[in-house]
Amino acid sequence: MRCDKCNIEVKNGNVCPFCHKILDDNATAIESEYPPKQEKKPLPLRFSPKTIYLIFAIIASLVCIIVNYFTERDVLWCWFMVSVFAYGYLLIANTIYSETEIGAKIFLQGASLVGISYIYEIIFKTNVATGYCIPIIISGMIIISGGLLILYYKHNKSLFISTILNSVLGSVPIIIYACKGTSVLIPAIISAVVGGATLILCVGFGLKHLKEQYKKVFHI
Repeated sequence: MRCDKCNIEVKNGNVCPFCHKILDDNATAIESEYPPKQEKKPLPLRFSPKTIYLIFAIIASLVCIIVNYFTERDVLWCWFMVSVFAYGYLLIANTIYSETEIGAKIFLQGASLVGISYIYEIIFKTNVATGYCIPIIISGMIIISGGLLILYYKHNKSLFISTILNSVLGSVPIIIYACKGTSVLIPAIISAVVGGATLILCVGFGLKHLKEQYKKVFHI
């Protein structure tokens, strides 16, 4: 028998080995000697990347604690390293391998980095967290969420809300400066300018699309 669709001659059986079409409708279907094609499935990983990193982070943290306490106790830098390893796990588990909304991921990353900066400030007795880290991190959050909104606004409408919320946070450093929480002004101004400009663009963008939808609904 011959399969007209695949243009091949089938000697054994009445089922085409390629398209699995029954060649003789009047005959009882005979199993083809060719087994059905199996889909390739990826081999399951015995340990996920999250588990591998967690084991590494625990071992590295213990080594840092032991080395720090046996060599120098004046500066407990080991706890800063523990926080960095913990942030790495957060990055993998709740950002890279997570289906959480992208705006929530950006906010969680920013909050985590602010927390690490304060841990650094407490351990090393500096004044970088409030004056420098907070405005830089918030500016980064605004720029990243705004850039993603430009690229994916048609596919992810929730980025619009996330970008507006991050833009509002841009005024936090200047408020802290006004309340005399820090004496560093330039980063606070940059954060406020980035947040204000992004907020204006988002509002303008939102009003434009709102007017378009209004015209479509009411045919004006």
